[in-house]
Amino acid sequence: MALPKYEQIAADLRGSIVRGDLKPGDAIPSERELTERWSVARATVVRALEVLRHEGLIETKQGTGSTVRERTLLARTAGERYRASVDTGHIYTAGEYAEIIAAELVPAPEYVAAALGIEPGDRVARRHRITFEGETPTATSWSWFAADVTEAAPRLLLRERIREGTTRYVEMQTGRRPHTARDAWQSRLATPNEREWLRLEDPSAVSEVHHTTWCEDGKPLVFEVGVHPSGRWSRTEEYAMNE
Repeated sequence: MALPKYEQIAADLRGSIVRGDLKPGDAIPSERELTERWSVARATVVRALEVLRHEGLIETKQGTGSTVRERTLLARTAGERYRASVDTGHIYTAGEYAEIIAAELVPAPEYVAAALGIEPGDRVARRHRITFEGETPTATSWSWFAADVTEAAPRLLLRERIREGTTRYVEMQTGRRPHTARDAWQSRLATPNEREWLRLEDPSAVSEVHHTTWCEDGKPLVFEVGVHPSGRWSRTEEYAMNE
């Protein structure tokens, strides 16, 4: 069953913000333009924009219309960033960048080994980064890769930014195309290190996501752990309740 029109409009605009097509400060199409584009009543468009305001993605000022918030309260998923890289060649949107804290070979912890289908203690590449919007840290994350992937993609072990993102880079180096992904979320209190990296008070809540990507042959390609401060929308998902 199709989503209500206002949700379809909100999802379309949300996607443009996530991909970076609409950047912080950019104007959202006017209510009149959206009404004509979607062939809906003005009240439907108003409701769609209200959804995005509630999510912290846009702000509206009387007489000037709606714009993308300068500091968008959105925690982008690894899958969303990969799609942005495929579409634009860049993993980050305007104003975003990552500081690479570590890029090294380490023994795989048990939870990483389980995700990558290897033995605990096997050597894996680990990249640790802090992501910023302007001067504000918005996430810290770790990407893990098995030895065979690391051999084919040596930049994983360099402390330099990979403009297209690690998953896209690995795909280009190995020819292994991402096919399926899974995200698992939890909420918890930030560790002392996370409070330092993300400039949080003690105590502070964070959300943690475990993201696994499999290629077309069913083998794990990358395992990632991301930690985001509370108060940032991680994602929205619509699904049928009667099937």
